[in-house]
Amino acid sequence: MRKQFSTSIVGYNKEEVDRYLEELTKDYEEELRKKKDRMFELAQEARNLKRQNEELTQCIERFTNQEKYISRALIKAEQRAQAIVEEEQQKIRAEEEQLKIEKEKWSRKFREVRRELLEFEKTLVNLIERFRDDINYYAAKEISDTILINENTEEITTSGFQSSDGKLNALNESELSSIDEMLNMEKKKGKVIA
Repeated sequence: MRKQFSTSIVGYNKEEVDRYLEELTKDYEEELRKKKDRMFELAQEARNLKRQNEELTQCIERFTNQEKYISRALIKAEQRAQAIVEEEQQKIRAEEEQLKIEKEKWSRKFREVRRELLEFEKTLVNLIERFRDDINYYAAKEISDTILINENTEEITTSGFQSSDGKLNALNESELSSIDEMLNMEKKKGKVIA
């Protein structure tokens, strides 16, 4: 900023120079005050930013600590969950093994009961066959006894003997034919049963 002064006999006009210097001083002081205010604002802003930076740093540290804590908690929870899963799988395997043992036990029991039932059935069939044989034997014996009695009676009748009550012991033909039918039926039964 260049200023021109008017000249006087001795040099520059002293009043103009003084006025100019005064204005220049005022301008300088005004600029200086503005610069100081701005520096104060910047210092205040720097302090605020520093404080915010510290707060944010503390927040970051807090969050980092929380993250570490949460990570550790998650790892522990995951490990515990894995342990629970493994424990349950072991229990399931043990129960499956126990069920397998029980199944085998009941299968053996079933086979044993079935074998016993088959043996009982064989024994029962043998008893029934023996019983049938006994019945056939006694039926055949009774029939043969009846035939022998009838033959004896015919002999007595043909020879003219009488029974103790005075009647003739003769069998008529219808009685003989019914005896023959009984014998034939018994033979058929014997074949069916055998």
